[in-house]
Amino acid sequence: MINKKGSPLHHQFLAELKAAGEAGAFFTDSHAHIHMEPLAEDMEGVISRANENYVRRIVTIGCGLEDSLLAQKAAETHDRVLFAAGVHPHDSEKIGIVDVSEGFHKLFTHPKCIAIGEIGLDYFYDLSPRDTQQKVFRHFLQLAKEYKKPVVIHNRDSAEDCVRILDDELRGRDRNGIIHCFSGDIELLRWALDNGFYISYAGPVTYSKSEDLRATLEYVPMDRLLVETDSPYLSPMPFRGKTNEPANTVYNALEISTIKGVNLYEFAVQLEKNFNTLFQA
Repeated sequence: MINKKGSPLHHQFLAELKAAGEAGAFFTDSHAHIHMEPLAEDMEGVISRANENYVRRIVTIGCGLEDSLLAQKAAETHDRVLFAAGVHPHDSEKIGIVDVSEGFHKLFTHPKCIAIGEIGLDYFYDLSPRDTQQKVFRHFLQLAKEYKKPVVIHNRDSAEDCVRILDDELRGRDRNGIIHCFSGDIELLRWALDNGFYISYAGPVTYSKSEDLRATLEYVPMDRLLVETDSPYLSPMPFRGKTNEPANTVYNALEISTIKGVNLYEFAVQLEKNFNTLFQA
């Protein structure tokens, strides 16, 4: 774990990263929000810094109709940016189901829209009533089946209901999608791995007090892992407390590769294989 920028351990990692990149490895940030502020105002710089760290592909994730349109624009403007479109559970109360179905059709059929999300449940903040969250969640899962797209799942303190609804709506599909920013709900983890989901880890996997989260990696096969930043949120060590961006994907990858006992190059190759398998890229 790199606790300090510029430390000997940090320099050692940067050398390993350069060697992996020069050998042909690169990374995908499977979940970012580069179309949101403050990243949007410096999107060219954000993408350039990601490229310098061999993060060559970014998926920017929509959290509402207008927000998803911004994600689409970012993807249309930059070759190596893809996007997903959905409604975050926080905003469930703000939308009408009919309006959503009509407004999202063009987004879901866009050639650079690779997934529906982020969607799910959030019982930590409860910014929308839980029954409304569940109704909107179910509707988008049904749309995912209709449009034959993987889903990007947000779950916070809602694993029991999340599993129940996913089980109702998506059981039996292959390559169901991603449990994003996995937080350590073992019940959800077991269900997800049994039902075609990939598990994505963000910055918290690098935090000193995240021993329980890191322990869950024991149960996740190498061919079901992805990494993300969830930027501009959840910066990894040694950048915790600062605005996050896709360039930092590599620090999450380092932490996981160390735990899994593989070198950074091998892990990067495996991650790209996983991403391409899920999205048939």
